[in-house]
Amino acid sequence: MKLAVAFLATIGATAAFAPAANTVARTSALNMVQQLDLKTGQSQLDTSVVDRFNALPYPDDKVLAEYVWVDAKGECRSKTRTLPVARTEAVDKLPRWNFDGSSTDQAPGDDSEVILRPCRIFKDPFRPRADGLDNILVMCDN
Repeated sequence: MKLAVAFLATIGATAAFAPAANTVARTSALNMVQQLDLKTGQSQLDTSVVDRFNALPYPDDKVLAEYVWVDAKGECRSKTRTLPVARTEAVDKLPRWNFDGSSTDQAPGDDSEVILRPCRIFKDPFRPRADGLDNILVMCDN
């Protein structure tokens, strides 16, 4: 008898925290984005948001350097860093950079640091600037 009372009390207590059966589920922006992504497979960001951030001014003495390399499967990988303009004038001035090679099948999990060695620099056609400076694509070897 005591066990049955304790069980019923537990059910009543948990039911107090459960949502009412007749409530309508709220639609949030996050839920809408997830639904859009599931239906279309397209980018989750609204283009007006992307455009707003792309319109932000660049610092006068910095450029974006997109380090690009080929992973173990032959697919293209990249990551971006901000560098002072003086460091982007020649390949030998560019810093080496690292990444976790276990996520790209380029290194075992116990020793996964892979170093990106810059080999060539190209003007970045995907992120043009109006201030006379150029963002760069950095082709790397690892």
